[in-house]
Amino acid sequence: MDTLLSILVAATFLFSGSIKVFGVPQSLAVRDHLGVPPGLWRLIGVLELLGAVGVLVGLGVGWVGTAALVGLAVLMIGALGSRLRVRDTAVMLAVDVMTLALVVAALVVHVA
Repeated sequence: MDTLLSILVAATFLFSGSIKVFGVPQSLAVRDHLGVPPGLWRLIGVLELLGAVGVLVGLGVGWVGTAALVGLAVLMIGALGSRLRVRDTAVMLAVDVMTLALVVAALVVHVA
Protein backbone atom coordinates (compact mmCIF):
# COMPACT_ATOMS: atom_id res chain seq x y z
CA MET A 1 0.00 0.00 0.00
CA ASP A 2 2.91 2.35 0.77
CA THR A 3 4.21 1.97 -2.78
CA LEU A 4 0.83 2.64 -4.41
CA LEU A 5 0.09 5.72 -2.30
CA SER A 6 3.62 7.03 -2.81
CA ILE A 7 3.30 6.68 -6.59
CA LEU A 8 -0.09 8.44 -6.55
CA VAL A 9 1.26 11.31 -4.46
CA ALA A 10 4.39 11.59 -6.59
CA ALA A 11 2.40 11.61 -9.84
CA THR A 12 0.04 14.26 -8.48
CA PHE A 13 2.85 16.59 -7.48
CA LEU A 14 5.01 15.89 -10.54
CA PHE A 15 2.07 17.12 -12.61
CA SER A 16 1.18 20.04 -10.35
CA GLY A 17 4.77 21.19 -9.95
CA SER A 18 5.54 20.87 -13.65
CA ILE A 19 2.67 23.05 -14.79
CA LYS A 20 3.75 25.74 -12.33
CA VAL A 21 7.44 25.63 -13.26
CA PHE A 22 6.76 25.57 -17.00
CA GLY A 23 4.09 28.30 -16.82
CA VAL A 24 1.20 26.40 -18.37
CA PRO A 25 -1.52 28.99 -19.11
CA GLN A 26 -4.19 27.29 -16.94
CA SER A 27 -1.73 27.26 -14.04
CA LEU A 28 -0.99 30.95 -14.53
CA ALA A 29 -4.72 31.69 -14.46
CA VAL A 30 -4.99 29.89 -11.10
CA ARG A 31 -1.94 31.80 -9.84
CA ASP A 32 -3.52 35.12 -10.80
CA HIS A 33 -6.88 34.12 -9.33
CA LEU A 34 -5.20 33.28 -6.02
CA GLY A 35 -3.05 36.43 -6.11
CA VAL A 36 0.25 34.57 -5.79
CA PRO A 37 3.36 36.41 -7.06
CA PRO A 38 5.06 34.73 -10.06
CA GLY A 39 8.31 33.98 -8.21
CA LEU A 40 6.49 32.35 -5.33
CA TRP A 41 4.38 30.32 -7.77
CA ARG A 42 7.53 28.95 -9.42
CA LEU A 43 9.07 28.23 -6.02
CA ILE A 44 5.96 26.29 -5.00
CA GLY A 45 6.25 24.32 -8.25
CA VAL A 46 9.89 23.50 -7.55
CA LEU A 47 9.04 22.43 -3.99
CA GLU A 48 6.26 20.21 -5.34
CA LEU A 49 8.69 18.59 -7.78
CA LEU A 50 11.28 18.07 -5.06
CA GLY A 51 8.58 16.65 -2.79
CA ALA A 52 7.50 14.19 -5.47
CA VAL A 53 11.08 13.01 -5.97
CA GLY A 54 11.50 12.77 -2.20
CA VAL A 55 8.41 10.60 -1.88
CA LEU A 56 9.80 8.19 -4.48
CA VAL A 57 13.26 8.16 -2.88
CA GLY A 58 11.45 7.52 0.39
CA LEU A 59 10.40 4.11 -0.84
CA GLY A 60 14.01 3.10 -0.25
CA VAL A 61 15.12 5.67 2.33
CA GLY A 62 12.27 5.97 4.81
CA TRP A 63 13.14 9.27 6.48
CA VAL A 64 13.35 11.04 3.11
CA GLY A 65 9.81 9.94 2.27
CA THR A 66 8.56 11.06 5.65
CA ALA A 67 10.15 14.50 5.27
CA ALA A 68 8.83 14.87 1.72
CA LEU A 69 5.29 13.91 2.71
CA VAL A 70 5.32 16.33 5.65
CA GLY A 71 6.54 19.09 3.32
CA LEU A 72 3.83 18.34 0.77
CA ALA A 73 1.19 18.36 3.52
CA VAL A 74 2.39 21.81 4.60
CA LEU A 75 2.18 23.02 0.99
CA MET A 76 -1.39 21.72 0.74
CA ILE A 77 -2.37 23.46 3.97
CA GLY A 78 -1.02 26.66 2.42
CA ALA A 79 -2.99 25.97 -0.76
CA LEU A 80 -6.16 25.59 1.27
CA GLY A 81 -5.42 28.85 3.05
CA SER A 82 -5.05 30.59 -0.31
CA ARG A 83 -8.34 29.14 -1.54
CA LEU A 84 -10.13 30.25 1.63
CA ARG A 85 -8.59 33.73 1.40
CA VAL A 86 -10.12 34.31 -2.05
CA ARG A 87 -13.33 32.51 -1.08
CA ASP A 88 -12.86 29.95 -3.85
CA THR A 89 -15.56 27.50 -4.86
CA ALA A 90 -16.42 24.45 -2.79
CA VAL A 91 -15.28 22.24 -5.67
CA MET A 92 -11.79 23.76 -5.69
CA LEU A 93 -11.58 23.51 -1.92
CA ALA A 94 -12.66 19.88 -2.13
CA VAL A 95 -9.90 19.09 -4.64
CA ASP A 96 -7.29 20.51 -2.29
CA VAL A 97 -8.82 18.74 0.72
CA MET A 98 -8.74 15.43 -1.15
CA THR A 99 -5.13 16.02 -2.19
CA LEU A 100 -4.20 16.79 1.41
CA ALA A 101 -6.05 13.65 2.53
CA LEU A 102 -4.07 11.58 -0.01
CA VAL A 103 -0.80 13.00 1.31
CA VAL A 104 -1.79 12.39 4.94
CA ALA A 105 -2.91 8.84 4.14
CA ALA A 106 0.43 8.18 2.43
CA LEU A 107 2.25 9.60 5.44
CA VAL A 108 0.31 7.46 7.91
CA VAL A 109 0.93 4.30 5.88
CA HIS A 110 4.56 5.25 5.31
CA VAL A 111 5.39 5.69 9.00
CA ALA A 112 3.34 2.70 10.16
